[in-house]
Amino acid sequence: MLFTYRYVKHDIEKIQIWLDHLVRNVWCKAAGRFHVGLLDTRLREVVIAVADDNRTKRKLFEPIRDLFDLFKNLSVNQRKQFSRWYDANNNIEALCSNSPKHQPVTYAEVAQINADLAEKLKGFYDDLWDRVLGLGPVESEIGTIDAHYKDFIRENNEGKCPYCGYGDIKGLQHSKREAYDHFLPKGAYPFNSVNFKNLAPMCHECNSSYKLKLDPIKHIDPITRKNTGVRRKAFYSYSPSSPGISIDIAFSNTDIENLTSSDITLTFTAPGREEEVDSWKDVFGIEERYKAKCCAKNDGKAWLQQIIEECANPQVGLTSDDLLAQVIRAAERSPYDSANFLKKPFLLACKNAGLIRNSVTSAEMQASAVNRK
Repeated sequence: MLFTYRYVKHDIEKIQIWLDHLVRNVWCKAAGRFHVGLLDTRLREVVIAVADDNRTKRKLFEPIRDLFDLFKNLSVNQRKQFSRWYDANNNIEALCSNSPKHQPVTYAEVAQINADLAEKLKGFYDDLWDRVLGLGPVESEIGTIDAHYKDFIRENNEGKCPYCGYGDIKGLQHSKREAYDHFLPKGAYPFNSVNFKNLAPMCHECNSSYKLKLDPIKHIDPITRKNTGVRRKAFYSYSPSSPGISIDIAFSNTDIENLTSSDITLTFTAPGREEEVDSWKDVFGIEERYKAKCCAKNDGKAWLQQIIEECANPQVGLTSDDLLAQVIRAAERSPYDSANFLKKPFLLACKNAGLIRNSVTSAEMQASAVNRK
């Protein structure tokens, strides 16, 4: 990703505290008969509040009780293993860094121990995100996702998606919000579906066209676009360290009107972060999308045309070097305004390919005048 989000503290995180106690101190220490007195005080109050309604009862009380009984049938060592897996799956930063001390577990691995437990655990954690967070008694305790989004956007007000750099992120002036993406897919990993360190707003194109259910911490087969079982590093959405990615562009064809993706070479540089960059490019289709933007009439071609026209205009009185210097300053000041982070290397590639020159011929000036008409 091109920049990281700043994490925002919010009452909605309390649900993770309830789950910490539920998994570690109730399920992983299951013995005897389940009763709500075993639960964290606040979760207990919520469970009791929704237990009178059969519809909501099935979302909390019943699955918690059923999973308690399934955990009770595991061996002591198996329950200790689940406690370690819970801690690992909720340390999102360590998983993104591919820490050898934090080995995640998937539902497929849980199913090898107990298929029924894996199925019920997945149903419970899916419901937490899809339905439980929206229950009235839950919202009364921890607030709403919409309220969290507003606080999040107040702090993260760039207005652009950090995963692609140019997609819009809805802000406080919108009546709608962006969807939260589960960076480590909730369909693959148990225990972290409501961990907000694994949740972040993402633009629609990144979320729904490219990332989908891909797992950033696993290698992706370039042919099938499916994850393999091999772990790797990925950028952590809330890292305090900047990804530090720089982009260079080169052309193999100088016919800009007929430029295609195959004519463009993109080079991404981020010293010491090569593995994270590869994950980012694979998951979000970065090379395809950036090349397409460079070839587009109202992006790359328009950037070049503007430089040519302004250089040819005696009223502007600037050389192409002057104009490129302006672009570079704008990119350094506001890299995500009008995709300046990509505009800068694209125009430098145009200059290196001889498409931008300080001296403009009369024919070029006439062509620019015709285009303006």
